[in-house]
Amino acid sequence: MMRPISAIAALCALLSTSAGTSVPMTPAGNGHLVVPAFVNGKGTVPFILDTGADESSVYDWFAKQQRLAAGTAISVTGMTGAAMMATYRLGSISVDGRTIRDVAVTGLPDRRDRAITAGVAGNDLMDGAIATFDYPCRTVTLIAKPVSMRQLVSPKAVMVEGGSVLDGTQLSFPVILNGARGTAILDTGSRGTQINGAFARSAGLDVHGADFGPGETLYGVASRATETREGKVATMAFAGYRITGLTVRVADLAVFKAWGLEDKPAMIFGINAMQGLRVIYDHQAKRFWFDRSRCKAPV
Repeated sequence: MMRPISAIAALCALLSTSAGTSVPMTPAGNGHLVVPAFVNGKGTVPFILDTGADESSVYDWFAKQQRLAAGTAISVTGMTGAAMMATYRLGSISVDGRTIRDVAVTGLPDRRDRAITAGVAGNDLMDGAIATFDYPCRTVTLIAKPVSMRQLVSPKAVMVEGGSVLDGTQLSFPVILNGARGTAILDTGSRGTQINGAFARSAGLDVHGADFGPGETLYGVASRATETREGKVATMAFAGYRITGLTVRVADLAVFKAWGLEDKPAMIFGINAMQGLRVIYDHQAKRFWFDRSRCKAPV
């Protein structure tokens, strides 16, 4: 049976917490949730903890503020396409006591929205640890492996063996929209859920009808404007869960091609789909769990 799911200084002060237990996920002002991070031993600064990012990165404004020396530019693929971006070398990045050192990071163009965030911590930080995103409690916990999963997941948690994508370290899993099957990419760095045209068609969505309207313009690392259509889907099912009335954006994003999903029903499974869940993530083992939280889901 399916279970229903029913200014920088100020933010840093709000984010400050002791490491090693859990850290808060705090709204960044645009729907993203950020966690407190230490960069080169200093902090805290707000970072997005992102299962959809292969590696960590910093925004241009933060690189300039910290006077980071730019290295060789490399091609970086994002949601709307690829662009050449500067690289930087950081001594360390730490979140909840989890630290990686001598870190090669890429630059990101400053966001066009009102998000207050200094950078992104990706799968490079989470490898070797179990990351728990408790969305109802608005906390993140990072625990170094090995760890007993019985201590972290409830008996009713549903484990998912993540699939691979063509280009990237993201994990995929099966989803069903309005009875149509497709592939989802778990992405805690995406505040919304995006589906491609193939999935919209197979799910019987009339994206130019009365139930859909102009959605947010997406830019991504390529700073390439991509228009979307936004509306609600009747049902989405995954891993024994069922969500009704989920808002999705429809766009044939360039990243779907990079993942090998250009012509297949596919979606970016964003945090608006996880608001009622506790997600336990073991990227290194390519598995994750959807679990219940002790907290009430935010309205």
